[in-house]
Amino acid sequence: MLKVDPISTYTSEKIIDIASALDMIEKYKRQGKTVGLCHGGFDLTHPGHVKHFEMAKKECDVLFVSVTCDKFVTSRKGSGRPIYTDKLRAYIIAGIGFVDHVVITDFRLGIDVIKNLKPSFYIKGPDFVNKQTPGITSEREAIKDVGGEMRYTTERPMSTTDIIRYIKDKVDIRKFLICIDRDGTIIENADFLGKNKNWKDEVKFKDDVISFISYLQTRYKTTNVVVTNQNGVARRFFDCDTVEQINRSVGDELTRRGIKIDSWQYCPNSDKAYADAHPEYNIDPKRIMEKTKRKPNPDMVYDAMKELGKDINDFDVVLVLGDSSDDAGLAKNLGARYIDVNGKNYDALLEEFS
Repeated sequence: MLKVDPISTYTSEKIIDIASALDMIEKYKRQGKTVGLCHGGFDLTHPGHVKHFEMAKKECDVLFVSVTCDKFVTSRKGSGRPIYTDKLRAYIIAGIGFVDHVVITDFRLGIDVIKNLKPSFYIKGPDFVNKQTPGITSEREAIKDVGGEMRYTTERPMSTTDIIRYIKDKVDIRKFLICIDRDGTIIENADFLGKNKNWKDEVKFKDDVISFISYLQTRYKTTNVVVTNQNGVARRFFDCDTVEQINRSVGDELTRRGIKIDSWQYCPNSDKAYADAHPEYNIDPKRIMEKTKRKPNPDMVYDAMKELGKDINDFDVVLVLGDSSDDAGLAKNLGARYIDVNGKNYDALLEEFS
């Protein structure tokens, strides 16, 4: 289920609780107005829902829509549904002009909603006119018991389930492998992050880059891999455990922001040629190797593929996001597209990608 943080920003004066809804319905009736009620899960609100509400409003003076809470949508539709939380579903419906009031109901059955709200009309779509299932039969009896009437709209029905199935089966969603540098790309560059004990205070996220990654994984089927050189281990500034702590901390924040990192890869070693050229760095001899997996070497990407059980040739697009010549070299060695994030805001990144 898609959740949004903070959910409190998705509010509307049209969304009321069930006690308030009952009071308002009784008030409208005393004023001589007819009250219509549409009820359902309304997951992934689509044009068919909007048309249904438009037609329903023609049947009454005031239109209420009751939205089934999450737990009962899941019990009926199965794992993975609803797509949106009940608060988001209610917010979307509240934005539709034909709808006057929205209420989230904690009832498993429509008959309980009818018995509690007692509308003038209970309004269903045309596909329910001749249905004789236990559910719709019970709803017909319930609206009659509260002194109301069953009404049916005449629009052509659309199915959320059919739309989801079409997207899964028919829409060709391109597969992206996104190789992302850490320091200078996801977070601001620091002087060997992890060198100081207060490294958590030094972590500053690059919001525009994160928003760009979010855009990519929303539009495409992405596998996100972080690939980072960590020469600070070889130079004895910190150990591998510190690198992994930082990765976990950064990963937790990315998860909170909706970014899924599928694999974290880092190289703590130093190439012998580099160590020989910089004796002043006092590089740990145990970390000196003839050849390492440091970028621009693509081996860390291949390690990620092995870890995930994937092949780089499975992807339609391989994209490298970085801020250095090592990242540009990685893209070249992978035959990938490279985007340098240096000095670019979200709009600039999107324009370059497009």
